[in-house]
Amino acid sequence: MTLEVRPLRDGEAAEAARHRTVSFGKAADDRLVERLGERIAAGELWGVADGARLLSSCSVSRADHWFGGRPVACQHIGAVAVPPEHRGRGVASALMRAVARNGAREGIGLSLLFPATTRLYRKLGWEHAGSYTRYRLAAWDAMPAGPRPSAMRVAQGDADWVAIRECFLRAAALASGVGARPDRTWEGLREAAYHYVLDGEEEGTVDAYVSFDHGHHPDDWRYRLEIRDWAAVTPDGLRAVVGLVASHGSLGKDARFVASHPDPWLLLIGEQEVKIDGALNWMARVLGPTEAIAQRGFPAGLSVSVTLTVTDALLPRAAGPWLLEIDGGRGTLKPAGRADVRLDARAFGPLFTGFRDPAQLALGGIADGPPESLALLAAAFAGPPPYMIDFF
Repeated sequence: MTLEVRPLRDGEAAEAARHRTVSFGKAADDRLVERLGERIAAGELWGVADGARLLSSCSVSRADHWFGGRPVACQHIGAVAVPPEHRGRGVASALMRAVARNGAREGIGLSLLFPATTRLYRKLGWEHAGSYTRYRLAAWDAMPAGPRPSAMRVAQGDADWVAIRECFLRAAALASGVGARPDRTWEGLREAAYHYVLDGEEEGTVDAYVSFDHGHHPDDWRYRLEIRDWAAVTPDGLRAVVGLVASHGSLGKDARFVASHPDPWLLLIGEQEVKIDGALNWMARVLGPTEAIAQRGFPAGLSVSVTLTVTDALLPRAAGPWLLEIDGGRGTLKPAGRADVRLDARAFGPLFTGFRDPAQLALGGIADGPPESLALLAAAFAGPPPYMIDFF
């Protein structure tokens, strides 16, 4: 079998749709074929072919994700679909290798994906690097302790929608791992039944927002708040969001929402009433070390110099050795003559996002170095726990 990995071509959308339906158990429809055709035209679908026969496909796109307060250009890999009749032949591995190498050639620093299986991606250098966590909270238990939260108002028209999108960006810059959203995602979120905002001090701004639908339980007269999206950039804003959930306590049974792990809502609630309703770790792989480090933000006031090398059979140019210098909140990676710290390709992703402490990576056998050098790396990549709120 001669495998060719390439972008999908006109006329292959229907076969790509079949890959997805048979691989992920979703019903096929004309709209899926139409969407995949649009992504083929945009160059966002790749696949493995054996002559004229398409064996697998996946989506490949770009989006900024915030790390250290600055956006980092990332590669998104999604919907890696290999039909059962083509599995066990190395098709998925060939596809991932080609996509990673192409991303590195294009100067992308970091590759991200949500894994259906971990083993495949670990073999190729991806590793768990952040969380996607859905929570559930009984509405009766949501009222924050202390003064009554500020009342949110119903969002009105395009001006509030612009302010909502700006609030999201402000919140994303405070977080780690949250990604920028394309217009199609915002269009989908705007379809939520209810949108509430808390006005900011400056005219035309909001300090918090929440968008939700009502979900209904079988044989239960109460409803569930299905929170499609929310953000808060001030303490008052976070209290307002949680308070809005509590205000539904008489008829609303509970609320479901996505947040970081640990979630910030528990800081306001008296007991441990926020329950995890589902969780998945996403994975990251560094493709271009110099690009990724140059774009990332680092702790202000920290000055660090560490030498490191990366064991990376897939992308040998990433190996180094490198001199990592952090100063004034910015970082650079330059060639070095020697290295104190050794990182497996798997270790670089969770180190970069701040998901794993270097000492943990060393304990797992995928990093090694003097304790003082590992401690410097820990300080350099310290920050809030990385998470995502949008699945891709």
